[in-house]
Amino acid sequence: MHRLWRAETGIFLCVWLYLLRAAHEGTLIRDPGVLWHGVVGEQILSRGSYLRPETQVDSFSFTFAGQPWIAQQWLAECIMALLYRVGGLDSVALAAATILAALHAWVAHRLIRAGFHWLLGAVLALLLFFASAYHFHPRPHLATIVLLGWTLGRLCDVESGRRALRSLVWLVPVFIVWTNLHGGVLGGMATIALVTIGWVVARGAGLPSPLRGFRDTAFVVCLVLVCGLTALVNPYGVRLIEVWRSLSNSPTLREFILEHQPLNPRDIGGFCVLLLGLIYLLALAGCPPRQLRMTWLVPLVWLCLACTSIRHGPLFSITAVVALADVLPQTRWATWLAANAGDLYTPNQLPIANCKLQIANLQAPPGIRQFASCKLQFAICNLLLPTGLVLTALLLQALSIPAPLIGHGSTRLDPNYWPVDLLPKLSEQPDGTPIFNDMLYGGYVVAYAPNLRVFIDDRCELYGDAFIREYFEGERDDPARLEHWADRFGFQLALVRTDSERRPSPFDRYLQTSGWRVLSQTAAATLYQRAPSTGKGERAPEQKREQ
Repeated sequence: MHRLWRAETGIFLCVWLYLLRAAHEGTLIRDPGVLWHGVVGEQILSRGSYLRPETQVDSFSFTFAGQPWIAQQWLAECIMALLYRVGGLDSVALAAATILAALHAWVAHRLIRAGFHWLLGAVLALLLFFASAYHFHPRPHLATIVLLGWTLGRLCDVESGRRALRSLVWLVPVFIVWTNLHGGVLGGMATIALVTIGWVVARGAGLPSPLRGFRDTAFVVCLVLVCGLTALVNPYGVRLIEVWRSLSNSPTLREFILEHQPLNPRDIGGFCVLLLGLIYLLALAGCPPRQLRMTWLVPLVWLCLACTSIRHGPLFSITAVVALADVLPQTRWATWLAANAGDLYTPNQLPIANCKLQIANLQAPPGIRQFASCKLQFAICNLLLPTGLVLTALLLQALSIPAPLIGHGSTRLDPNYWPVDLLPKLSEQPDGTPIFNDMLYGGYVVAYAPNLRVFIDDRCELYGDAFIREYFEGERDDPARLEHWADRFGFQLALVRTDSERRPSPFDRYLQTSGWRVLSQTAAATLYQRAPSTGKGERAPEQKREQ
């Protein structure tokens, strides 16, 4: 039984159950993309929309209806649509919780395999969790967090000698899939290119490098080029790259969208990112300079990027924790632990170079055979219990059987955050009705009130910098601009956040005194209808707010 309940299994279950609890309380679903991505995926699966040239236009808004738009994350959206078909939002939350729990168990396993006590692995996994939790939404961005961690782990294994250089060929199919999941594949490409440059320079300077000769150098250079070309393996060709470029270079997003803004150390996420950065810098400081490896410098690049955009915080966190499994054993701190606190760290020299050939040989050294045995044990015993629980939960959701946390109906939208209670009023509107909405509610309207056409949502590449800036400046400085938009676009309904001390809403404060009539109001949102005009430039007197 102790083999079935290893530390990695416990870490998986703790993270998994915590995230499922967050899904049940409604705090896991706080991003509008979670809602509309599945709608796009369903249209792709059922009608092939957004993959054919004639259907690559917007069909959700009235402000940009018919304008060119591509489903840049189409593969992830199709996967989300399949999960919706199985068990609705419950299955989407289950998949996200499972992926994130497996990621944390994996990074802890790397530390434990390096010889550290499971408690240290759990502490670093916990720090990774809090440094990244603000991005833990069931959306395609999770693919980038996971695959960037896997990519750096593979590079670390090659540089340390645990894997052969030729094993990097697996990056090519992974990057093809990653390209169609999320635009963060550009970060993976930059990481490989940076490490390859470092390896080539180190070999030329006579420093340790996994490149043993010209053939190895030519191999990794060709690999970088091929990985870069995988960005073109998608249904949209170079248009996809143009969308990525427009989003990454947008000054408007950095000014108005929170996740694109600089890191804030006063937030729990920003504080944990900086704390993890400090730990990583201390670990590097404890390493002899000539033993530094190129893969160990990659997290420093992501740390600098995280300081300029909090969106990169989880990417720094995962690369830092993955690299620490290789950095810490080389530090003087590890030497001290081995001498004075053997329970916390036991030096464990892992096999190098051609591991597979040595393991296949019956005369392989005991250390190598033990390494292979540990991997097999981890693959069977550690995955047995989590796999059974995940499959049980998926079966319960597919059969619509209620059960606490894991069954049907276990995931919900927080009615204090989303306009859930306004859905009956929204659904009774005629098909194609335009509605002004806060950007936050665009995804909700697309998913749950398809009879309406939204004013704006978080598909920033569609609306462009000029329109997004106009919207945010109107909300911040001139909410009366809403009247101009109503005259320009002809909408008579407005769905905005209900103004409160915790969630200020300039649009709601304006609409309260501008003659718009309240159709329905909840703690989360208020639905307004524009009052009919009583004359040129005049509107009906303000009507009393309905409670």
